[in-house]
Amino acid sequence: MDYELIEDITHADVAVRVKAASYDELFVKSGRALMSEMVENPGDISPLIFKEGVISGDDIELLYFEFLNEILFFKDAESLLLLPEKISFAVINDEYKCSFRLAGEKIIRDKHIFRVDVKAVTMHGLRIYKENDLYIAETVFDV
Repeated sequence: MDYELIEDITHADVAVRVKAASYDELFVKSGRALMSEMVENPGDISPLIFKEGVISGDDIELLYFEFLNEILFFKDAESLLLLPEKISFAVINDEYKCSFRLAGEKIIRDKHIFRVDVKAVTMHGLRIYKENDLYIAETVFDV
């Protein structure tokens, strides 16, 4: 598992901590953590449908928040379970730019066994920081 559950942030929702060597890896691992909390076996999600996008902003935490909520948007609006396939970051004039490619498939009730339905990524307790050589994200999922 590429993340750990945090017990002391919230009691009613799910809080996770993800560690990575870069922002690219942090976003990929966080998207996988989100999907891992929702479905029993995210490895069963076949990469049949692709969604690409670019988000930008001057606050990395808001960009991270927006990215994870994009994954939830596709789940709710198009019944898609998507995992981050490729992420690339650039910092231009103090603005973060994140290009992403998500891969997955339509929800199949017999194939995808849901653990919980994450309704949203919240701003409560959301933080991204660097410790030693690792980027760390702490996030609360509203279930």
